[in-house]
Amino acid sequence: MLFRSLYWPSVRVTAQDPTVAAPERVVAASAAPVVPAIVGLAKLLPFAFVIFISAFLLFQAELLEGKQVLPLFGGAPAVWSVCLLIYQLLFLAGYGYAHAIASWKSLRGPLIVHSALLGVSILSLGPLGHVWSTPIRPGVGWGLQSDSDPTWAVAKFLLGAIGLPFFLLSATSPLLQHWFAKVAPGSSPYRLYALSNVGSLLGLASYPLLVEPFLRLRTQGWIWAGGYVLFCVCYLSSAQAIASAPVSASPGGGSVAARVQVPRRLLWAVLAACASVLLLATTNLICQNVTAIPFLWVLPLSLYLISFIVCFESDRLYRRGIFHPAFAVAIALVVLATLPNGQTSYSVQLVAYSALLFAGCMVCHGEAARTRPGPESLTVFYLSIATGGALGGLFVSLIAPRIFPNYWEFPLAVLGCTALLLSLARRDRSSWWYTGRPSLALLVVAGAAIAAPVLADAVWPWNAKWSRPAGACAALLATAAVVQYARERRKPAASTSPLFMRGAARIALALITAGLTIPQRAEFYHVVAQSRNFYGILSVVSVKAENYLALRHGNIVHGFQYQDSERARLATGYYAQHSGANIVIRNWPHHPMRVGIIGMGVGTLAALAQPGDVFRFYEINPDVYTWSSSEHPYFTYLRDSPGQVEVILGDGRLSLAREAALGDLQQFDVLVLDAFSSDAIPMHLLTREAFAIYEKHLRGPGSVIAVHISNLTLDLQPVVAGVAAEFDLHAVRVYPLGDAGPLSESDWILLSRDTASLGGGELVSRSEPVFGHARPILWTDDYCDLLHILRR
Repeated sequence: MLFRSLYWPSVRVTAQDPTVAAPERVVAASAAPVVPAIVGLAKLLPFAFVIFISAFLLFQAELLEGKQVLPLFGGAPAVWSVCLLIYQLLFLAGYGYAHAIASWKSLRGPLIVHSALLGVSILSLGPLGHVWSTPIRPGVGWGLQSDSDPTWAVAKFLLGAIGLPFFLLSATSPLLQHWFAKVAPGSSPYRLYALSNVGSLLGLASYPLLVEPFLRLRTQGWIWAGGYVLFCVCYLSSAQAIASAPVSASPGGGSVAARVQVPRRLLWAVLAACASVLLLATTNLICQNVTAIPFLWVLPLSLYLISFIVCFESDRLYRRGIFHPAFAVAIALVVLATLPNGQTSYSVQLVAYSALLFAGCMVCHGEAARTRPGPESLTVFYLSIATGGALGGLFVSLIAPRIFPNYWEFPLAVLGCTALLLSLARRDRSSWWYTGRPSLALLVVAGAAIAAPVLADAVWPWNAKWSRPAGACAALLATAAVVQYARERRKPAASTSPLFMRGAARIALALITAGLTIPQRAEFYHVVAQSRNFYGILSVVSVKAENYLALRHGNIVHGFQYQDSERARLATGYYAQHSGANIVIRNWPHHPMRVGIIGMGVGTLAALAQPGDVFRFYEINPDVYTWSSSEHPYFTYLRDSPGQVEVILGDGRLSLAREAALGDLQQFDVLVLDAFSSDAIPMHLLTREAFAIYEKHLRGPGSVIAVHISNLTLDLQPVVAGVAAEFDLHAVRVYPLGDAGPLSESDWILLSRDTASLGGGELVSRSEPVFGHARPILWTDDYCDLLHILRR
C-alpha cells in the first residue's frame, strides 16, 4: 500500500479543520492527473531505497554510538538523553540545510553541493579508519576527560565520531521528498516520510535483536561504513534521475517560506517539542532502575517512530475520537500504577508508560499531520518539526537536571500535552469540546469517582473509608451512562451537551494533575537531602525505626550508616562482617595494606582500615563524595577512618589507565569493584581490557580483586567467569547472606592468581566454588551483550 500510494496523487480534504487557515488548506488533486514517467516503478524505487537506507543507517548509528559512550559515564540514563539531544540537533542542522538549498530555483546547484559534501564525508572514512579501529569508533577514552562536564564530553565524542555523515543522512529525506515533489507534482511526498520512519524503525529493532548480540563493535562500525558508501552510490543514481527529469514550478508562486504563517510554524514546533519531551522523560523513567541498554532505548523510540508512520501514512488512521480518549485513559493507568502506596510490578508500569507515550505522540504527531502544508512548503514543515524536537531535547537534557530536584519533566510533559490537546479541541468547532455527548461525560465522572478515593488515600489514609460509597456512586453513574447512550443512539441529533462535557473534562484534568503530583511529593518522604546531576538523583533518607541514614540513587540503596555512637563505625549493608570484601580485607595477613575501591557509596569500607593503611576510592559522581566529605557530612566513614583515605573523582577505569600511563602504579593488595549493584552498570569495568589495567596496579600474584555482583536484573557470574579464564585467575564466591542487619545480603566473587589468598579459614567456611554452571562470557571493549545475562 505504501509504494502503491506513491504512484497516485494523495487526496486530502482538510476544509473542516479549523486549525488550518483558509489560504493554506490543501486542495484535492485532480481526478485525472498526468503522472510523469519518473513516477514509474523503475524510477521510483531508487528514491524510496535511498530514503529508506538513509533512515536505517541513521538509527543504527544512534544505537551503535550510544552503546560506545554509555559505559564511560557509569551507565547513567542521562547519557542516552544527551545522545538523543545531539542527534536532534544534528537533525535540526540537516533539516535547516535542506530547507536552505531547497529554496534555490534550480535543482542543479543543490545536487552538486550535496554530492560534493557526501564525497568529502566518504573520503574522510579512510583516514579515520586508519587512526581509529573503525571510521566511526574513537578509542575508549577519546575526548572523555573525567574532569570535564559529561554533557559536553558526550557531545564531543558523538560529533567527532559521526557528526558529518549523520548531518548529511538527516538532510536526505527532506531533500529527496522536496525534489520528488518537483519532478512528480501529482504525487504526495509525505508517504516517503512514512517510508523514512519505517526504515528508522527497522534500524532500531534490528540492532538489539540481530546486530548487538552477534557482531563486535569493530565489525559493526565497518559494516555501517560500507552501508554508508552504498547509500552514497544509490543517492548519486537518484540524483542523475532527478537531474534528467522535467521540473515543475512550485504552485502558487512566491518563496516557500512566505506560504506558511508564523503561528502555524509555532504550532508544529510546540507539538514536536511536547512529543520530544515526553519521549525523553519516559525513557529516563523506564531506564533509571533497569540497565540503560539499547534494548530498552528501542522501545520508547520505536513507539515514537510508529506514531509518525501511522500519522503520515494515511489521513484516516489518526482520529481524535479514538486517540484523545486513549491518551486520557493512558494517563489514568500511569497515575494508578505509580502511586506511592501501590505494589505495581515494573512490567505493568512499563506497559502503562509505553501506552501513555504512544497515545501522547499520536496526538502530537497526528495534529501536526492534520495541518501539514502542501509539498511546496515541505521543508518548512520539517524544519519546524526538527526545531521543536531539538527544543524538547534541550529542555530534558540540559535545563531540567539543573532546575528540578526530581524527574518533574515527565508530569510536566504529560500536562503540557494535555493542555495542547484541550487547546486544539477548543479551536475545532466539530470537536468533543463542542459536541460532547452526556453519556461520555457521565462515564468520565464515573471514572473520576473511582479514582478520587484512591488518590486521596495516597496522601490521607483515613480517606479509605470513602472508597465504598465512591464505588457505589461510580456504578450508578456508569449505569446512567449506558442508559443515556441508548437514548443517544435513538436521537443522535439532540445528544450533545457541551457544558456537561467541559465540566467532566475539568474534573478529570484536576484529578490527573493531582495524580501526577502525588508521586513527586512522595519522593520527599523521609528525605533529609537530595541532589540531581548528570548521573541521576541522589537522596539521603532517614530510617528512624532503625536509626540510620541511607544513600539512595533512584530506588537503589548504595549504603547506610547508623546514627548512634555505638554503631556509627560499623561496616554495614553489603560490606557487613560476612560479606566477601569485609572478610578478605579484615583477614589480610599484613599491614599496612593498600586497598582500591571503584565506587564509593557512603565510604563504608573505610571503616575496615587500620592505622597506616591506604584506602583509595574512585568515584564518578561528585555529589556522592560531597555528602561524605563536607563540613557537616551526612556519612562520616571517611572522616572517622583510622587509615589514610584518598578519593579520586572520575571514572575508575579511566583514572587507573591514566595513572598507569604516568607510571603511578598503585600496588593494591585488594582492589574492590563495587559499581554493579545498580542495574545501570558500567560495562567497560568488566572487559578484558579493563582487567589488564587492574593487573598493572596489583602488588603481586597474591593480590585479590573483589567483584560485587549483587544485582536483581543481571547475572554477572558468566562475565566474571570469562575474565577469570582469560587471565588464569582462581575464584571463589562468598555466600549471599542476610544475617548482619538491613541490606546485608550481598554476592561477591573473589579473584586471585594465588589460591593461598582465597584459602583463609573464615573465607573457606563462608565461600563456595564458583562458575560451576556458568558458561563463561568474555566481554571486551569491542563486545558486550547484556541480553544473554538478563535474569529470567
